Amino acid sequence: MAKGINEKKEAQARQTQKKIVTAAVRLFARKGYHKTTITGLAQAVGLTSGAIFHHFASKEVLLEAVVDWLARGMKVYSDFADQVESGSSEAVREILVIMCDHFKRNPEATICLAALATEFAGSNQPMERRLKETYEVFVNAFARLLANHPKARDPRAAAIAFVGSVQGIAIQGLLRKDEESIDQLAEGLLGMMLEW
Repeated sequence: MAKGINEKKEAQARQTQKKIVTAAVRLFARKGYHKTTITGLAQAVGLTSGAIFHHFASKEVLLEAVVDWLARGMKVYSDFADQVESGSSEAVREILVIMCDHFKRNPEATICLAALATEFAGSNQPMERRLKETYEVFVNAFARLLANHPKARDPRAAAIAFVGSVQGIAIQGLLRKDEESIDQLAEGLLGMMLEW
């Protein structure tokens, strides 16, 4: 009997943690990490600040959980790139399709990662290194994909630029949601890349 109760409590705790992380992603994307307060987060999820701290010992621990969650999203891109044998316009198109699908499900995730990268860039804080590591998973996989592409003189630089372009599409997708769809923006980038 006690085992069943404990399992139920653990499942509820995981669900609450997921709810907190999801709300933190949304708030970090919109306000930034430093301007997001635990009180504001607690209000967003309908909990007390104490309940937030029950699940995450500090705001920094919550930030780590958010980045872990975002890193799993980046891994989807790298997993695809690792499966492709060589770079092609079709491979880039598929990565953009994956990105667009991800954006449609959770636009704040892409924006949050970009916002955190902007906020911590040049800070020399451990989180800056952690964010670079999050990006590196995809950058390294995409650079390998571009290594034998005749137009990619510096595959690593091209991979980093591609990440920036994709995040730019996501930001513009939110900003211009009534003008252009995320799919149209992705096709615009791909079309431009193919013409050069």
